[in-house]
Amino acid sequence: MDDIYGNRKLFVKETQWLIGGDGWSYDIGFGGLDHIFSKGRNINILIFDTEMYSNTGGQMSKSTVKATSIKFAVGGKRETKKDMG
Repeated sequence: MDDIYGNRKLFVKETQWLIGGDGWSYDIGFGGLDHIFSKGRNINILIFDTEMYSNTGGQMSKSTVKATSIKFAVGGKRETKKDMG
């Protein structure tokens, strides 16, 4: 055990990755992301900006661009796109 502890600097620092779409990160999971950010954890986040809820087959979300016509929003979106930044 002392040998392992003595070489602890050789171990790679643990890193967590969150990977998801913009619907999850902007709307559904945003409260969770806010919680993670406030903890100061070593977390990497990769967000795919599909500009819709992909898991529903094309439902409009807050990340959908204004006036976009997609499968479940053929009339277009009236509001502007939410920006994660």
